[in-house]
Amino acid sequence: MSTEPRPRPPARDRDHRVTVIAALLLAASAAALAYVLLGGHHGPVECESDADAPSRAVPA
Repeated sequence: MSTEPRPRPPARDRDHRVTVIAALLLAASAAALAYVLLGGHHGPVECESDADAPSRAVPA
Protein backbone atom coordinates (compact mmCIF):
# COMPACT_ATOMS: atom_id res chain seq x y z
CA MET A 1 0.00 0.00 0.00
CA SER A 2 1.23 3.42 -0.91
CA THR A 3 1.32 6.26 1.58
CA GLU A 4 0.86 8.84 -1.15
CA PRO A 5 -2.55 10.49 -1.26
CA ARG A 6 -4.80 9.58 -4.13
CA PRO A 7 -5.00 12.15 -6.90
CA ARG A 8 -8.29 13.98 -6.95
CA PRO A 9 -10.50 13.39 -9.96
CA PRO A 10 -10.75 16.44 -12.18
CA ALA A 11 -13.59 18.73 -11.19
CA ARG A 12 -16.22 19.54 -13.75
CA ASP A 13 -15.31 22.83 -15.24
CA ARG A 14 -17.43 25.83 -16.03
CA ASP A 15 -17.78 24.82 -19.68
CA HIS A 16 -19.73 21.72 -18.66
CA ARG A 17 -22.17 23.79 -16.62
CA VAL A 18 -22.68 26.24 -19.49
CA THR A 19 -23.30 23.33 -21.87
CA VAL A 20 -25.94 21.85 -19.57
CA ILE A 21 -27.73 25.20 -19.19
CA ALA A 22 -27.64 25.75 -22.96
CA ALA A 23 -29.12 22.29 -23.55
CA LEU A 24 -31.94 22.96 -21.07
CA LEU A 25 -32.75 26.30 -22.71
CA LEU A 26 -32.75 24.70 -26.14
CA ALA A 27 -35.12 21.97 -24.95
CA ALA A 28 -37.46 24.52 -23.36
CA SER A 29 -37.58 26.66 -26.48
CA ALA A 30 -38.21 23.60 -28.67
CA ALA A 31 -41.09 22.56 -26.40
CA ALA A 32 -42.61 26.04 -26.54
CA LEU A 33 -42.31 26.13 -30.33
CA ALA A 34 -43.92 22.71 -30.66
CA TYR A 35 -46.75 23.79 -28.35
CA VAL A 36 -47.47 26.85 -30.47
CA LEU A 37 -47.14 25.07 -33.83
CA LEU A 38 -49.35 22.16 -32.75
CA GLY A 39 -52.13 24.54 -31.71
CA GLY A 40 -51.68 24.78 -27.96
CA HIS A 41 -53.75 27.62 -26.55
CA HIS A 42 -56.51 28.92 -28.84
CA GLY A 43 -58.63 31.52 -27.06
CA PRO A 44 -57.62 34.76 -25.40
CA VAL A 45 -56.81 34.57 -21.72
CA GLU A 46 -59.64 35.98 -19.62
CA CYS A 47 -59.28 37.38 -16.15
CA GLU A 48 -62.01 37.34 -13.53
CA SER A 49 -62.27 41.13 -13.83
CA ASP A 50 -62.93 40.80 -17.59
CA ALA A 51 -66.07 38.72 -16.99
CA ASP A 52 -67.81 41.59 -15.17
CA ALA A 53 -66.62 44.31 -17.57
CA PRO A 54 -69.09 45.69 -20.12
CA SER A 55 -68.72 44.58 -23.70
CA ARG A 56 -66.26 46.56 -25.82
CA ALA A 57 -68.12 45.84 -29.04
CA VAL A 58 -69.09 48.82 -31.16
CA PRO A 59 -72.88 49.13 -31.38
CA ALA A 60 -74.21 48.77 -34.90
